[in-house]
Amino acid sequence: MAKIDKITAPSGWLIDPHNKWVIHFDFKKVSNEQISPNFTIDMWGVVPNGKPMKFKSRRKVTKEDSLKTWNQLVSSNWVEFDYEKNITA
Repeated sequence: MAKIDKITAPSGWLIDPHNKWVIHFDFKKVSNEQISPNFTIDMWGVVPNGKPMKFKSRRKVTKEDSLKTWNQLVSSNWVEFDYEKNITA
């Protein structure tokens, strides 16, 4: 898996360098009246077959906090994880 560059809006999965944890970054706009999207960061344990199956925690954060966490993980050698590819494998 290739390293990824810094981004402006985190979305998707990152996996740690030891393949034990994955983190999913997501945002959903709840309603048209809401000022900013609702960002969540979910942490999952990876089972031996490489799939994220053990839910650990969820955090609701601002876009800025989500971006800060994403960039910190990428700078610590976390890489993009293709969840769709691993779920069908």
